[in-house]
Amino acid sequence: TKVGSPQFGTGKLGKGYAGAPNAYLTVPTSQLQLGTEFSATFWYNTNPLPDRSGILTIGPPDPDLPATPNNRKKGFRFFREGGATNQTFKLNLGNGTSDNWFDGGPAATLNPATTDWVHLAFTISGTHAAVYINGEVVSENSFTGIDWAGCDILSIASGAPRFTEWGHLSDQSVLDELRIFNKALSKEEIKAVMAD
Repeated sequence: TKVGSPQFGTGKLGKGYAGAPNAYLTVPTSQLQLGTEFSATFWYNTNPLPDRSGILTIGPPDPDLPATPNNRKKGFRFFREGGATNQTFKLNLGNGTSDNWFDGGPAATLNPATTDWVHLAFTISGTHAAVYINGEVVSENSFTGIDWAGCDILSIASGAPRFTEWGHLSDQSVLDELRIFNKALSKEEIKAVMAD
């Protein structure tokens, strides 16, 4: 489902998704075969405006904050935040009772003013999760497994409608070659996807 007016822009190869204010896509998670493992990979050309945004989100509703949801106990939130010359990519995962952060700090920070296309990926298994930039790990740790209860939509290029309390709304960057896997990819597999 298309929300707002996203456009097509110059992609890594051909055309890519170009975000716009108040724009994003949603996909029912019933089409994704969600299980104990999950990975996403894509090419990304960062627009630092706005200074923060959601990139990929699968989260549940938030009964405590229905107008500005931020229920991080289930699903995931992959997003960026920072400024004109420093955007840090972060992953937040819910295991059913609490949330876990995968924030690589400087290793996961890019300067949009000097960086063109980068390849982003993250992987989730029942024991481990990791974030990659250009095929290299920028954040990883053990993880007890993701809980998908109530997570019925994937949002592409926004935290909306399920992750908005902190202002991670529509991404105006360009995304290309988004691929979603029902397994936790290895570093070698991520590099193979990059080379494809």
